[in-house]
Order: sequence, then C-alpha cells, then structure tokens
Amino acid sequence: MSAIRNSIHKIKNYEWGKLFFELIVVFLGVTGGFLLNNWRMEQEERVLEEKYLSSFLQDVNYDIPELENAIKTDSIWLAKAKPLLASIVNKNIKIDSAQIIIKMIVTISKVDAHSSTYEEISNSGNLNIISDFELKAQIVNYYLALGGVGFIDDYFHKYFSDFVMPFILTEYSVLTGEFNNENIINTVRFSNVVAGYYSLVQQRIDAYTSLLDDCYLLRDELSKRQVVD
Repeated sequence: MSAIRNSIHKIKNYEWGKLFFELIVVFLGVTGGFLLNNWRMEQEERVLEEKYLSSFLQDVNYDIPELENAIKTDSIWLAKAKPLLASIVNKNIKIDSAQIIIKMIVTISKVDAHSSTYEEISNSGNLNIISDFELKAQIVNYYLALGGVGFIDDYFHKYFSDFVMPFILTEYSVLTGEFNNENIINTVRFSNVVAGYYSLVQQRIDAYTSLLDDCYLLRDELSKRQVVD
C-alpha cells in the first residue's frame, strides 16, 4: 500500500506543465522543420520552373525566325511553281519550263526548330513543375503541333528520296541540265512527281503558318510571365 501511495504522490507532484511545454516545443520543432523543408523544396521548384520557362522562351524566339523564313521561302516557291504546274495540267508544258521545274524540285529544306527543353522536362518528369496550368497546356500543345510539323517534314523528305531523286537520276542529267528523253515531260510520271512535290509544299506551308501562330502566342505568354516575375 505504501508503494502505491508513493507512486500516486509522485504523479501528483510531477511537473505536468513542464512536460506539456516540452511536448509543445517538440511538436513545434518537428512541424517547423517540416514546413521549412517544404518551403525550401517549393523554392527550389520555383527556381527550376523559371529556368525551364526561360529556356522555353529562348527556344520559341529561335523558332520564330526559322518558321518565318521557311514560310517566305515556300511562298515564293509556290508562286513560281503555280503557273508551271498549270502548264503541265493544260498539257502545253515547254522543255525550258520543265527544266526550270526540275531545278526547283531538286533540293529540299527542313525547319530546324528547338525542342530540347521540352524533351528534357518531359523525360525528367518535371513537366508538372510548371504551376500555371493554362501555360503548361499551351506549351504541351505547341510541342505536339511541332511534332506534327516534323511528321510532315519527314514525309516530305521520304517522298523526295523515294520519288523525286529516282526520277532525277534516271531521266535527267544534272551535269548538262537536259532530259534523257524530252518526251518524259508529257508523261504521267513527270506530272505526278511535280504535283506531289507541289502538294507537299502546300501542306508544309499551312502547317508552318499554324505553328508560327502558336509560337507567337506562346512567346507572348512566356514574356508576360517573365515581366510579372
């Protein structure tokens, strides 16, 4: 009984206020450490986000003149090719005009757009680090459109390799600038090669123009974000 009384006496005399204070201190310490760690992580994420957004802005600023020059070049090409194509359709193409067409389709170009930042942020799983949902969606949509343009460019190059170059190598002398047989300009093969190239230039310029519009919008949004920050 005396042992029980001693235990009760000790409990009554225990400094509960001190214990409570110690618990509060521990709780605040753990909570403060947790909050501080979260704050530090958020700050690191914001710094990384700004780094990515700055890189995106650099990429689109590079893409804009690339697209503008490509659209201008293709527009000039279409303007020159249109009357020549009409003469093929009307079956009154002359040999000198046919030689001009061959020189126009013997080369091919491709837009060198930058997508390294998007590939990096996607592959690293950091895409969700962009806090502005609408801006993130705009970035994703732009690079999806860029991928679509890349598909058209790749198809164009495949067409060039599979149809244009075999025709050039078998029917046209690059050294003399003459056809092996001038009658080839009145064949379906010749008209199909030229018409196919012309059609792909039209498709490509439409894709480039649409992508350029998206590029302008994305540049404006990224620029506003930098001004705000």
